[in-house]
This record gives sequence, structure tokens and C-alpha cells, in this order.
Amino acid sequence: MYTQQQNNQQQSGAGKISTKELLYVTDCLKNEDLLAKLAAQAATEAFTPQLKQQFMQIAQDRLNHSDQLLSALQQQTNLTH
Repeated sequence: MYTQQQNNQQQSGAGKISTKELLYVTDCLKNEDLLAKLAAQAATEAFTPQLKQQFMQIAQDRLNHSDQLLSALQQQTNLTH
């Protein structure tokens, strides 16, 4: 049975990010950065305009994911301070 006490316990820990989670997000940011760089490099080496456009879109998507991760991380750190 779900009680108010359980709800309060879940909410009190909701704003905290663990060290393990922080390391995971850091790894994700590094991976997204690497993927963006690789896609941008592939775009410069692409032979067809369609491939070049596709690789540039992939690079942009990776950068957008990095921005989303950073934003989420900043929100979490603002909640805990």
C-alpha cells in the first residue's frame, strides 16, 4: 500500500544526483561529443551531397543531445544547492 510517508521519502531524494549518476552523465557527454566530431569529419569526407547532409544532421543531433544532458545536469545541481 502506497502511503504518504513513502511519497515524502521519494520526493526528498528526487533532487539529489548520485556520484554514479554524475559519472554516467559525464560519460554520455563525452560519447555525444565524440560522435558529433566523427559525424562532422565524415561530412567533410562525404562524396555526395546527400551523405554530407545526413552526417551534418547526425552531428547536430549529437550536439543537441549534449545540450539536453548539460541542461538536465544544471537543473539537478541547482536543485541540490
